[in-house]
Amino acid sequence: MTASAATAHGGPPPGADTDAAAPDDRLLMDTFMAQYRLPAVAAADRLGLFAALDESPAGAGELAASRGLDRHATSVLLEFLAALGYLSVLGGRYHPTPSTRAFLLPGTAPYWGPMLGLGWDERCAAVRALVTTGSPQGYRGKGIWETHERSPRHGERFARAMHAHSAAPAAALAARLDLAGCGTLLEVGGGVGTFATALARRNPHLRATVLDLPVVEREAHRLIAGAGLADRVRLRAGDMFAEPWPGGQDRVLFADVLSDWDDERCGALLERARACLSADGRLLVHQVVPDDAARLSPTVAGYSLALAVMTGGRLRTLPELAGLLAKAGFDDCAATPVYGHYALITARPA
Repeated sequence: MTASAATAHGGPPPGADTDAAAPDDRLLMDTFMAQYRLPAVAAADRLGLFAALDESPAGAGELAASRGLDRHATSVLLEFLAALGYLSVLGGRYHPTPSTRAFLLPGTAPYWGPMLGLGWDERCAAVRALVTTGSPQGYRGKGIWETHERSPRHGERFARAMHAHSAAPAAALAARLDLAGCGTLLEVGGGVGTFATALARRNPHLRATVLDLPVVEREAHRLIAGAGLADRVRLRAGDMFAEPWPGGQDRVLFADVLSDWDDERCGALLERARACLSADGRLLVHQVVPDDAARLSPTVAGYSLALAVMTGGRLRTLPELAGLLAKAGFDDCAATPVYGHYALITARPA
């Protein structure tokens, strides 16, 4: 198919920036995150959460404490169930909805528990294990990052998947982000450099460094060289928690990174970002940011559950992110919608 034919069929030619009028990736995100709907409902049923909340509505922390569950994972699960319509929230307490009372309370004639059991699989078990132990499940219970280090095949496949997931949002950000006067950018945890490459392509004066683990090197070099940007985008292989970061950066970018870690690890990354920024530099955080309205989106809530299951992370609201940024020495925090469910959060060293 030629570039013109690809455009005629509704998609941009390979390598082109995403047009502002083109569809965003919400349909794909909706489809992908739907895989967690059955696991969330089935795990909650197996753990007796619907019956417990019917007997005594409770907040996530209260329910977790009474059932011996992990508080963080229980909170993420209940948010998703509420977004799906199985729970409602009144005064900070979760209540079963009429549909849940009709079909998900054991002992009633139309109880769907046995039917849900037919769909019980590895992902359902992973959600249940997360809620009961608080440990992310990664690949069949094995840590995701450790697996990538031990198995380059897994690491490279993950890097390619993240590039496919990020290519359109990166192009959209590059089209909208004003980098006039910005000479250097460090993309931390940048995988194969999807965002750095898109930004450098759009800004000929920009030189970018991508910091990520050695497992991404081959794919990163291929992508950067294929874009003709090997002279302005370079890979710095190493652990972002231990590798020294280059200083004097005009911008530091975290794209879908902070949502993979707990508050302590995020704080460590943000402190390192502040230390390597120039005096008038800016921090850029690009990720899905739920708010009171977005919490009602099954896709956004499902994404948060997916993060919790795979990496132990979660999505954070803007006030939560602003709190982390302030603690790490940033102020002037602002968020701007960019693409699909994504927003760009900017901040500067205080």
